[in-house]
Amino acid sequence: MRATLAALTSRGRAFVAAGSTVLVGGMLLGLDVLVRIGVLALALPLAAVLVVARSRSTVSASREVTPPRVPAGSDVEVALRVDGGGRGASGTLLLEDQLPDALGGRRRFAVESRGSQWHCLVRYAVTPRRRGFHAIGPLTVRVGDPFGFLSVGRTFHATTPLVVTPTVHPLGRMWAGGVGAERGDHRVRLGATGRPDDASVREYRTGDDLRRVHWRTTARTGELMVRREEEGRHADVTVFLDTRRDVHRPGKDGTFEWAVSAAASIAAHFAGNGWDVRLATDTTDSHDSAPDELGLILDELAAVGTSSRHSNAMVPADILASRGTVVALVTGADPEALDHLDRCAASAGRRLALVLDADRWLNRQDAGSGAAADLAATARARGWDAVAVGGGQSVTDAWRALAASAAKEVAR
Repeated sequence: MRATLAALTSRGRAFVAAGSTVLVGGMLLGLDVLVRIGVLALALPLAAVLVVARSRSTVSASREVTPPRVPAGSDVEVALRVDGGGRGASGTLLLEDQLPDALGGRRRFAVESRGSQWHCLVRYAVTPRRRGFHAIGPLTVRVGDPFGFLSVGRTFHATTPLVVTPTVHPLGRMWAGGVGAERGDHRVRLGATGRPDDASVREYRTGDDLRRVHWRTTARTGELMVRREEEGRHADVTVFLDTRRDVHRPGKDGTFEWAVSAAASIAAHFAGNGWDVRLATDTTDSHDSAPDELGLILDELAAVGTSSRHSNAMVPADILASRGTVVALVTGADPEALDHLDRCAASAGRRLALVLDADRWLNRQDAGSGAAADLAATARARGWDAVAVGGGQSVTDAWRALAASAAKEVAR
C-alpha cells in the first residue's frame, strides 16, 4: 500500500491535497457541503490506490533487435512486446526504452491495455551514427488508472546488445598482386593458350630478386613476371592500424575515425576475395580471422579507441613478419614510425601504406605536399607502395590512388 501511495501522479497528489484542505475547511466552518466535496476529492485517488493495490496483474516484456550487428549509418528495427494479464490489468501503459545518446536517446510510447489478457507490440527504428558496442534498455513499463491518479512502474533490467561496426566502403576488384583496383588497372594477363608454368608465376613486385624473373612468360604477356617457386600463394594480409592519440586528429571527422573505417574496408575487401586477414594495432597482438569470420575483426574495430602510447616501437616485430601483404594505416605526424614498420615488415611479399595528413586534415586540404607526402615518398623509396591522403579524400578514392600508384611501380 505504501509503495502504491508513492506512485500517485501529480494529478493524484493534487486531488489529495485539495480534498484534505476542503475537508478540514468544511469541518472548521461547519459546512457540510465542503465536507462532502472534500471527501469525494479524497475518495477518488484513494479508490484508485485500493484497486491497484488489490489487483493481481502480471506484466512481461521482451525485445528483439534486427539486425544485431550493422555498419554505422544503417537502420535497425527494435521490436518491443509487452504481455499482461490478471485482475485489474486494463489501463494506460507508458513504455520507456532507454537508449544511449549515440542511438538518439530514450523512446516513449503510450498504449492502451484492454481485458484480462492483453499484449502489445511496438516497433521503432534506430539509425546509429557512431561505431561501438551499445546496450538497448532497460525497459520501464508504467500502468496508470483510467483517471490518471497514479502510475505504477516496473523496470525490466535486461538489455539487448547492438554492435555498430565501422562503415565499410567498396574498394573495387582485386589485382593479381593482391590490391584492389577498378577495371582497366594493372593486372596479370595470360593468353588463352597459356602454358602450365603460367600458374607458378606472378607479376613483379618492387623488391623482388631479378634472378627470379620468368623471361618466357614476360615476353609472352608483355608484363614483367617472376617465379613463385618456394613462395606459394601466401593469400594472407595484415592490416596495421596506428591508434596512438598524439598522431591523430580527434573527432568524428578526424583522422582516427577515417583510419578505422579504412581498416574495416580493407579487411572486408581481402576477406571477401578469400584471403585470411590479420588485424594489428600498436596496443594489441594480431587478431587472425578466416575469410568467413570477418565479423570478429569488425567487432574489434567497433570497439577500438585511441591509445596513450608514445613509443616508436608501435608493434612487436613478429606481428608484421609475414610473407603475404602488409597494409599500414599511419599518419605523417611521426616520420620515425616508418623505421620500425620497415623493419617489422621486411619479409612481407608486398607492403602498402596509406599516410594520412593529420596536420591539415580538418581543413580538408589536399595531401600533395607536407609531412604526409614526404613520409609517403620516403616509404616508396624503401619499397613500399604508399600514397598521402588528404582530409577531403574518401576511403574508396584513397585506395584507388594507392592501386594506381602501385601499378605504376610494377610497370616500371
